[in-house]
Formats: sequence, structure tokens, C-alpha cells
Amino acid sequence: MSDSGRMILVVDDEPDVRDMLRDQLTQLGYLVRTAASAETALVDVEIVAPDLILTDVHMGGINGIELCRRLKADPRFTLTPIVIVTAVTDLDARVTGLAAGADDFFGKPFELTELSTRVGVLLRVKTLLDHLERAEAVIVTLGSTIEARDTYTAGHCERLSAYAVALGHALGVPEPLRRALRLGGYLHDLGKIAVPDAVLLKNGALTPAERLQIRRHPAVGADLVRGLRTLDAVRPIVRHHHERWDGTGYPDGLKGVAIPLGARLMAVVDVFDALNTARPYKAALPTAVALATLKSEAEAGAWEPRVVACFAEIVRDASLRNGTVLVEQLEQGR
Repeated sequence: MSDSGRMILVVDDEPDVRDMLRDQLTQLGYLVRTAASAETALVDVEIVAPDLILTDVHMGGINGIELCRRLKADPRFTLTPIVIVTAVTDLDARVTGLAAGADDFFGKPFELTELSTRVGVLLRVKTLLDHLERAEAVIVTLGSTIEARDTYTAGHCERLSAYAVALGHALGVPEPLRRALRLGGYLHDLGKIAVPDAVLLKNGALTPAERLQIRRHPAVGADLVRGLRTLDAVRPIVRHHHERWDGTGYPDGLKGVAIPLGARLMAVVDVFDALNTARPYKAALPTAVALATLKSEAEAGAWEPRVVACFAEIVRDASLRNGTVLVEQLEQGR
């Protein structure tokens, strides 16, 4: 997508300023919507999502800084560039704007050549991010497609995503890692695309060669997302979710805290879901039994004990009867 034709929302309570910015930006080839207040802007973004927002600071009611803060806190607009218009000498507004997540500032009085240059740069960055988001969406869809090959694992990715995010929240991990856990739930088994159906869906015992094919899938999945910058934090989860706390896992035999934190969390919820759902070779274990099994395996060295203990606590707090209820309750409690 070229810069021209992209939507810019201008927020300013002065009609002359709105009209001047609208006319100049329209001449540059942009589509422009205007709002006379931050309150109106918050309604407008629900109707048409802008590619960039240009807002004044000092307006009646909600000011431009607070508008920026609210929009940046919404996952839908986190990557939308917001330019705050303020007096060149208004240092406090600039500092506060940075804290609110503003991407750039533009000083009054206007220099239109500078404005057009800054807007163009921010929109080109937004275009690149949009391309990465679309590529990420394709990869996530592919992960769900891999799951669909096996009817016994229906809903597995969705459940792991919810479990892992809830576990990360309970452990106080940073927001970027919680996002990686959400995506990791869908992408953890991406490498199974390279595993033939005859092996992946086999009911009987696997041969040594078939087990080797299965064990390759974490490394294959990690290689598939290599180079996608938006998935940098997800890649260690994909590669290492089959590592074990005692170092007996695969593909790299990592041990203890050498295993990335996200992968340690994903390993626990992955095993819980496998225990708690029916598979061709076994019936589903009741939640209490699945948790007891996890605890026993952690005591034997398979999983990090504090992670298992935390997950058991949030599962019990949800008063569950099955995995579907767990997903619904954990998502409501996020």
C-alpha cells in the first residue's frame, strides 16, 4: 500500500486549524477525517480505524495527551502512529506525551513541509508493520490448520493460548511475553507441518525413525518463523516447549533456567491439556488427576515446580469441570 489513500484523523477544537490541516493533507493524497474533540475522536476510531492520528494537546474535556494514552492502551491502536501538536516551548506536554506513547511531536506554528515529511515517514513505518501483522496472521492461521489435521486435538491451540496467558499473568511476566505466549499457543506445533499424517495420526507405537520425525518439529517450527520480527519473542517458545526442567527434553536438551521462561510455561500447559483431553490412545483425565500428574512429574524433575504450582492454583481457583470452562473463565478474568 502506498502512502496516498491512507486515512489520517485530525483532532483539534479550532475549526480553522482542522480545515487547514485537512486541506493540506488532502492535497498530499491522504484521506482525512476530522474531530472537534477527543471525545468525538474516540467514537470515530470505532467507525473507521485511522492509519495515523494528529491531535492537539489543549482541548476542552479530554486533552490530546489523555487521548493518546487511551488509544495506545487499546491493542487495536497500539501500533497506530499518534502525532501530538504542541507549542515548541511546551516541554511538559512533550514529556507527558512521550510517557503516554506518542510517536512524534509537531510544533506550532506549522511548517507544512516538515509536517508532510514526518507524516510520510510514520505512515511508511505503519505500512511495514501492517505487512508484518498480516504475515503473522497467516502464520497463526497455518498453526490452526496444522491442529485441524487431528480431530482429537480440536481446540488445543486456543486452550493453550488462554492457559499460557493466564499463567503468565499470574506469574507477573511482562506484557510482551504475555503476547508471545498468546501467539505461542497457536504456533507451538507449527513444525508438525513437516510430519507426515501416517506418523502424526498413528494410533500404535512409533518406530525410532518416526519418533525422530516428531522430535524435529520444534526446530522446524522455529525455523519457519525466523525472520519475522514480530514473532521474535515467540520463536524460543516454539523451539523449546518440549525441553524438560531436568535437561532430558528436546531439541537442545536445555536444563533449568537455561530454558526460556515462555517455553517453560508453555510446556506445563501443553502437558496439562494433553492429560485433560481425550486422545486416540487414552481417555481424558479429570482435571484433579491431570494436576496431580503434573505435580508428580515436576517432583520427578520434568517441569519447573513453581510454574506447576502456580498453574494448579489458577486452575483450582477457576473451579473447573473441563478445559472449555477453563478457557472461558480464564479469558474473562484476564
